[in-house]
Amino acid sequence: MKNSKAKAATGTVAESPLLASDATVAQALPLARFPIGKVDKVDVSLPEGYHEPSLKYVERDARHGSLETAMTYTTVPNPFNCANFSSEPVSECFFFPGSKEVLMNLPNYPQPLVRPKTTSFHMIDVPGKGKGLFSTRALKVGDLILTERPLLVCARGVVVLRPPNFSDAQYSQYSLDHLERVTEIAVSRMRPEAKAAFMALANCHMEDGSGPLFGVVRTNGLSLGGLRPGVRGEMGTYNATCKDISRLNHSCSPNTASRFDMASFSYSLYAVRDIADGEELTYQYTAVGVPAAERKKELAPYGFVCTCTACTDVATSDARRSNIAAFNANLIEARASDKFLGKFLVKCRAQLELVEQEGLESLRIYWVLLRALMDVYIWRGQAKDASAYAAKLDKILWDADLPQDYKQFIDPKSPAYEKHEMWRKVYRG
Repeated sequence: MKNSKAKAATGTVAESPLLASDATVAQALPLARFPIGKVDKVDVSLPEGYHEPSLKYVERDARHGSLETAMTYTTVPNPFNCANFSSEPVSECFFFPGSKEVLMNLPNYPQPLVRPKTTSFHMIDVPGKGKGLFSTRALKVGDLILTERPLLVCARGVVVLRPPNFSDAQYSQYSLDHLERVTEIAVSRMRPEAKAAFMALANCHMEDGSGPLFGVVRTNGLSLGGLRPGVRGEMGTYNATCKDISRLNHSCSPNTASRFDMASFSYSLYAVRDIADGEELTYQYTAVGVPAAERKKELAPYGFVCTCTACTDVATSDARRSNIAAFNANLIEARASDKFLGKFLVKCRAQLELVEQEGLESLRIYWVLLRALMDVYIWRGQAKDASAYAAKLDKILWDADLPQDYKQFIDPKSPAYEKHEMWRKVYRG
């Protein structure tokens, strides 16, 4: 899953009178962008004689699936499947048709939360940043910091037909008002302690027409996919607002990353490199492999200017990240063009060093490089060196896309080495 924070500018969907449960319909729908920053109030009184088309919203027993003709409010996981439901954290959800069925059809759903053995963080005030999370002990790469179910998972767009003669500004405000109303219903279903935690989260959308609840969602929502099969892009994802992960402050060199597990309907937050006792835990809100100017633009909706090292030493950092991006794009071609892989080995080591210097271990390129280096050493017949990189790959628990076949090479004496089709097939030059 893509687990960076959802872009705060995400809007609602201007749809046909049909509920966009069909993948073909949903993908053809335009997205109305919401404003950022202070905007003037506009009159959104409906034209005389205009009757607002009503979208059906239903609250469904957690044991039952969704209706094809209505959006669904529901509690996840199913309380009737939980032995200790009163103490089991739950998520209030506002779903399109079909999303409940994705969960209900999972084998052995729901799975219980797997919690860390010890508490690894606490929340304190951070000058200029509000509140943040800090480690309470030294953490190693791959350590599980926390697991949590979202407080709220809600659709990023709903059916909002444009009233006749509404300007773009009026339609944007009209849509925001609609989303505020549907979000209010979901929040009202929360347990008191969950609602209090939600209301305590930051809201950087106080002056752009967002309501107090949907503003919290825009500020803190993580992008959650996989619940609308066949629907891509904005309409294929939901906003997931969390109690703790949503408290993490941004860094362009984040030291944590999260992974969503559908079976337990929960996020797990991991250390992507060693973290010192007392160090702030950070997260990426936007793409961090792009130049600083692009990052600054993407972070503007959150109402702060990033002061991490990558944003203060821009020339050095941008040069490194540009180098990393270019190498990543040509990685396969580079591997094929180096006859004996000697040059490729040197290049991969250099790129890995750049990734670590820039603190980009959360990105895919990190494990791609580790995997490439493991492969090269297998081909050269150097099991001890290959196993060292396999062991590093085994710490990367935050990326669901990482192929798991490296595990057979963690032990340098594993028979898997000699069974590998490329074992000792490449000259060590």
